[in-house]
Amino acid sequence: LKKIGKCSLTLMLSGVLLFSMAQPAYAATIAILSWHLVDSGKNLDWTGSTSYLAEFTSGVNIWNAYKSGVIREDTEYTVTDLTISDYYEVSNVVGYTSSAGVIRFNSYHMNSLGTTYRTNVTTHELGHALGLDHNQRGDVMYAYVTTVTALSANDKASYDASYARY
Repeated sequence: LKKIGKCSLTLMLSGVLLFSMAQPAYAATIAILSWHLVDSGKNLDWTGSTSYLAEFTSGVNIWNAYKSGVIREDTEYTVTDLTISDYYEVSNVVGYTSSAGVIRFNSYHMNSLGTTYRTNVTTHELGHALGLDHNQRGDVMYAYVTTVTALSANDKASYDASYARY
């Protein structure tokens, strides 16, 4: 996180130390991958099935609320960019996205998570498909499962930077 602005210690009056703090402004941290799954028409067309379709659909809606219509379900008239599925593995991986056009959710963990956590995971993995890398605590793109389901300034700035490459 880059800090723009200053905090300064300024004045001593009658033995009372006063602080003058300029409100710091923060530049968004952009974190993008070297790849994305969005096609040349600026769409990410998905197919497949998952036990977490409701949460996946919520993730699609979260990203599409920021940039309308980018992520859409595949039809017979589109080329599939992304295939979603589930798997079971005893590991610390909850979900992953591959540059080969796959998102997989690990039911070993997903089954024990509440809806908000599952929505965080699905939204996060869609972020990778859009070309976003891991970012900071408080972001959907934080590297760990959280309850964050709203896009932060960092998520939006990273998406803007990635979108400019499509």
